[in-house]
Amino acid sequence: MTAEQEAAAERRFAKALIFTPHPDDAELSGGATMAKWASEGTEVVLCVVTNGAMGSNDPSVGREELIATRQAEQRAAAKLLGVSEVVFLGYEDGYVEDSHELRRDMIREIRRHRPDVVVGPDPSMFYFGQQYVNHPDHRRVGEAFLAAVNPGATTVPLYRAELYDRGFEPHQVKAVLLSLSTNGDFTVDAEGFMDVKLAALRAHVSQLGEWEGLEEFVLGMAEMIAKASGTGLRQAESFKAFFFD
Repeated sequence: MTAEQEAAAERRFAKALIFTPHPDDAELSGGATMAKWASEGTEVVLCVVTNGAMGSNDPSVGREELIATRQAEQRAAAKLLGVSEVVFLGYEDGYVEDSHELRRDMIREIRRHRPDVVVGPDPSMFYFGQQYVNHPDHRRVGEAFLAAVNPGATTVPLYRAELYDRGFEPHQVKAVLLSLSTNGDFTVDAEGFMDVKLAALRAHVSQLGEWEGLEEFVLGMAEMIAKASGTGLRQAESFKAFFFD
């Protein structure tokens, strides 16, 4: 393990704010990390950007019914992980753009919760190997997320009438982690927290209830990340990290 990896492994955070494009994305990319942080006393807040309305190809499933189901599933999953609060921004699933409205809302949540670490998707991840093409919502949320971190969260004139003038004062985060990244350099030991990660994923019944190979996939991914990290860990989650403290 390098000196940089050792320093990263020792970091502790008082409060974390995780931005996730859809219900279940955060658990898949960082469920063990959220559970671990919560077990260590970190206050973990989850902010879900979209309403999840495109999460079914069954034409008999009503839109409002699906939105309500996915919110309930997200709350149940978050409770298992030890998340203290879930915020739903309600943007339309499948139609997300890196808009000023989204940037403003993400800045508002950063200023409202004042976390020392924020987590969001890596906007540079278009695909992985020959197996996965990244969802455009993930990339657009990642673009807005980075704009919210810099310059958004610390710049008074940006959206002043809607934020600063309404009491949302600037906030400088100490760390930024990008999830769903192929450039991970911050490795979290996930061993001991994989069971709760799997339980949280299974709480998303409408999305993952029929995935018979879920456990094998999730454990295999954790083992692959651990091996690639060179840390000697058995199971891990990985993020691209930036530190401003």
